[in-house]
Amino acid sequence: MQRSSPIWIAVAMAALGAIGCADEGVGDPCTPETVPCNSEGQDCGYKVNEAYIEATSVQCRSRLCIVYKLNNKSGGTAPSDPRVPCTGNASDADFCVDDENLAKSVYCTCRCDTAGVKTDLDVCKCPDGFTCEPVLNLGGPGIIGSYCVNKAAIDP
Repeated sequence: MQRSSPIWIAVAMAALGAIGCADEGVGDPCTPETVPCNSEGQDCGYKVNEAYIEATSVQCRSRLCIVYKLNNKSGGTAPSDPRVPCTGNASDADFCVDDENLAKSVYCTCRCDTAGVKTDLDVCKCPDGFTCEPVLNLGGPGIIGSYCVNKAAIDP
């Protein structure tokens, strides 16, 4: 009768553990489905001093698309909508976001800390280029806490 070597058992366990670790897709591109507006349905757009989390994004493995302090005033008076592609036409110049701002401010994220709120939901570890930043301090236990944020959005 042959016995399994402890090394082979450790290798097998490590391989199974690696399969169980899910890549959250932090940093993958996403496009928000909605753009926030005031209570009258006007003044729509993102504010450069705020962060928005869309918790139902089918584009993201984590289902979380973040718009983090998007600089969406591209020289015009109206806030830009990241869903509008930039074509370079003068007519859409006020309503488009350049690729650099889009990449550093709009992407898939995951919750990396629950801010002490008791929850059964898992938290993730932020990949290289991202840091765990407090984003939501209001809301239910399923969303409150810190999220992986692109370091380029913090240190421009």
